[in-house]
Amino acid sequence: MKIRQVSRRIAYGFSFEETMLDEDNFIKNAKQQLERLPDFNPWQYIAEFNDPGMNIDGDDLSTDLEQKTELSLDKTQKKDIQRFLKKTKLYKSAIDGDFGKGTRRAIAAWQKTNKFVETGQLTHKQYRVLLVQKQRSGPVEHLKLPRELRDFSRWNLSQADLRYPTSVKTAVIHRLELDDERERLRKLYAEGEIPESEVNRLWWQRFNAFPWWRDTMTRTLDNVYGPTPVFNRFWHFWINFFAVNVEACEGEFFGNYYLTIRSNMCGKFEDLLFDAVWHPAMQEFLQNNESTGPNSRRAKHWRRKKRNKIAAINENLAREVLELFTLTPAAGYSQEDVNGVAYILTGWGQIWDDDTDERYFSIDPHEPGNHRVLGKTYKQPASRKLRALCSDLAKDPRTASHIATKLSKHFIADDPPTEAIEFIADAYIKSKGDLVAIHQATVDAVLKFGDDYAKFLQPEIWYFQIHRAVGGYLPLGFDGKTDDQRSRQVNSTLLELGHLNCRTPQPNGWSDLAVDWLTPEMMDRRVRYVGQLANKLRREKRFDPYLYADKVFGEGSSGAQYVAGAPNYKHACIRLFCHPDFMRA
Repeated sequence: MKIRQVSRRIAYGFSFEETMLDEDNFIKNAKQQLERLPDFNPWQYIAEFNDPGMNIDGDDLSTDLEQKTELSLDKTQKKDIQRFLKKTKLYKSAIDGDFGKGTRRAIAAWQKTNKFVETGQLTHKQYRVLLVQKQRSGPVEHLKLPRELRDFSRWNLSQADLRYPTSVKTAVIHRLELDDERERLRKLYAEGEIPESEVNRLWWQRFNAFPWWRDTMTRTLDNVYGPTPVFNRFWHFWINFFAVNVEACEGEFFGNYYLTIRSNMCGKFEDLLFDAVWHPAMQEFLQNNESTGPNSRRAKHWRRKKRNKIAAINENLAREVLELFTLTPAAGYSQEDVNGVAYILTGWGQIWDDDTDERYFSIDPHEPGNHRVLGKTYKQPASRKLRALCSDLAKDPRTASHIATKLSKHFIADDPPTEAIEFIADAYIKSKGDLVAIHQATVDAVLKFGDDYAKFLQPEIWYFQIHRAVGGYLPLGFDGKTDDQRSRQVNSTLLELGHLNCRTPQPNGWSDLAVDWLTPEMMDRRVRYVGQLANKLRREKRFDPYLYADKVFGEGSSGAQYVAGAPNYKHACIRLFCHPDFMRA
């Protein structure tokens, strides 16, 4: 396959300014992206900086070899440089303002990372690039963001709230705050103290609409501007594999849930499976947090107190663990197996219980005793049975085949060749479920088998590829709307295009099949969106659809000629981005 097509098949394409690597280096870079967890601070890509004399995008920084700047730096400025290099883990010595051998090595390492000549001495322009990077690093509340992202006081929020809840505990705290605030506001509304609009502003918009927008916006920025698009495409795969829907899972949960999935992508599948299943987002989405063993302490308490409550297990998550996440129904498991998994899952997701462990497991609703699944009896302590079950399911060859099939359908073809599935499954089995090995094998499978197939791009992937191609031009603001209300918010646009990841209609996630996306209505939405974007691009005069068509389709190709024959700029953009060869990769 041509590298341009591979970059669109396994990543998010390329911008006009990006230099395409040769095949060997591209594949090497793609696989390196999958080997370690990248930093995640997407707001830095749109942060503004205080250096009006410098054009980062326009200056040829790599040729600035003679304009040494260090003689003009005072000790305070040199210390700032050392602090930045230390923060980026390139410098390990004292912050003393003296540029000795350690500082020189760190500067050379920074120059290498940024594709400069490795001299160990900063030129004038390199120093200014370093200043920009310094201003774009750090927590989001310290960044100078565009005007539309600086004031969220209307919803009693601040710029610091743009940050994902990075720990499950923080996400749970926010989730419980949501419940408390909702009840407080409802009471005030019932007493006539506040209008309904205040309930909407301080509860619905603050605790639901805002995090829904924030978490989609954050991932969008990383996909469009970030340096690890290959890693992010696999992240896209896994958040759809372990799907949750915000209609059944409060807004403060799903962003942290996505980060939890991301944090496992360089480990083992069994760890990813376990963390996805016990996470409060999944527990709430499939209502497993309501599942109560009929012989549990809680059930006995209800009977003793003659509570009008029925203690029963909820099979939803148990069934999906077997059907969607691991073996598939082809394994021939029984209803008794589903029940066994459901019993093991009782007690998880108890965020309202004060007596839980760090993963929100409580013994009170857990069904006591040993539980049998697929011929094996699980006798571990109650809180350890789920981990043991996930480990066993992850090691099953049928799970390897299922994961390989899903990856092949997502990255290679709607009906992938058996050889591709076996190739990825073999990597899964040999590596014992190591996700780095599995992801890298998928890249190899795309190269090996992808030439004979084309994948129709889901709307979200298509959207990100367009905005990466044009160099951004994303709507950044939050206007208090939910994604199903008409607005310019990025999550509203994705929902209008028919594909907002957090709104998956079923637990089996969004379809990878072209037949589910190729409808007149869905195509009309794409055409209308590109038309709207083209009007903005034309005013800015920074994107050339004709030259990009040469780059993506090949100079002189029928696709490039079709774009060149457009009657005006708007139609050229539509012909480019809605061309069958752009909507497929």
